[in-house]
Amino acid sequence: MTTSASTRRLLAVDLARGVALLGMMLSHLGPSRLPMEWPPVADLLVDGRAAPLFAVLAGLSVGLMSRFDPRGMGSAPSIVVRALLLLLIGLGLAALPNLLILVILPCYALLLVLVLPLRSLSTRWLFAVAAAWAVVGPVLLLFLRRRIDPPILEHNYQASLLHDLGDVPLEVLLWGGYPAVIWFAYVVLGLALSRLDLADLRTGASLVGVGAVLTAGSLAVGVLVIFRDTFIDVLGPPEVHQVFTPGRRFDELDTSVLLTAGPHAAGPLAVVGAAGSAMLVLGLCVLVCRGVAGTTLTAPFRAAGSMTLTLYVLHVVLTWLGDEHELTITDGTYLEWLAQGLALVVLATLWRAVLPRGPLEQVVRTVSLLPARRTPRSRGDRGVQ
Repeated sequence: MTTSASTRRLLAVDLARGVALLGMMLSHLGPSRLPMEWPPVADLLVDGRAAPLFAVLAGLSVGLMSRFDPRGMGSAPSIVVRALLLLLIGLGLAALPNLLILVILPCYALLLVLVLPLRSLSTRWLFAVAAAWAVVGPVLLLFLRRRIDPPILEHNYQASLLHDLGDVPLEVLLWGGYPAVIWFAYVVLGLALSRLDLADLRTGASLVGVGAVLTAGSLAVGVLVIFRDTFIDVLGPPEVHQVFTPGRRFDELDTSVLLTAGPHAAGPLAVVGAAGSAMLVLGLCVLVCRGVAGTTLTAPFRAAGSMTLTLYVLHVVLTWLGDEHELTITDGTYLEWLAQGLALVVLATLWRAVLPRGPLEQVVRTVSLLPARRTPRSRGDRGVQ
């Protein structure tokens, strides 16, 4: 029995979504880092990379839906409704009191809408726009932040929701943990990647190669910047591990922030590196899903990847409950991540054995199809989009 190219494409995308979900969970539940030491493995692998991978896959999903179901799930009205639903779900999560996780869904929702006008561009132009925005976006963000004051409690969707809903757009665009002005580059990249043959061996190998070069290159340049004493006042004497310093450690209104390469930093190096790691992961998923052994072994993770909206919401709620009731089981280890990750992957595997979509995925699909001119079966609608 052979696997069609269309099926291999969806298998690879689902696997990449599963990796992104587990990576984001690891960044939330992994061991804490100490400022003056090498970060733990969790931070090296996923911090500032899992969330951008989600954004790239968002753009890729828009491209696949637009290509394979242009009058149904891929229609502009349906995607706008989908974005509104994700916004409501995200703001609902953000309303949880004392939530320590920055919810990505409001930014995710806005990006789905912003990328719609670019769907008519050629593949070459999409890659060009993504590359250009990786440089222009951070500069524009710095320019706007210098001229627009942040909400009362910055970097916090929760505060925007509870104090003044009018602050939400400002938070999503500029001042939140996922500033859409920068993250637009990731969804455009994903839209461009949706045009490629993600079932092809050469495509997978090319994504791995280009992604590895971009990731390693951004870090290498970041190290060179550090050893020119650019951040000596902030980080102290230069050391290699300082390249992984989170963006929040730097002055976000100083032009030197454009030279940072660490996780969630507001500089072109950070954006290029995160985009490169997303391409690397997607390429590896394409290669893994080309063989029977790979598809068999990764089946539970692909099941998780096919219902990431449901699992992401569960992850946020479970983590919040654990923090609120002091039920955390980790103390500088990966135990809590392993326990929660295993539980959610098993849940997804059992659910998918009975039903084709996760519960929230089904609700979002049903409601977002209402404004469509017709409601055919959608081959490109899988997972959180």
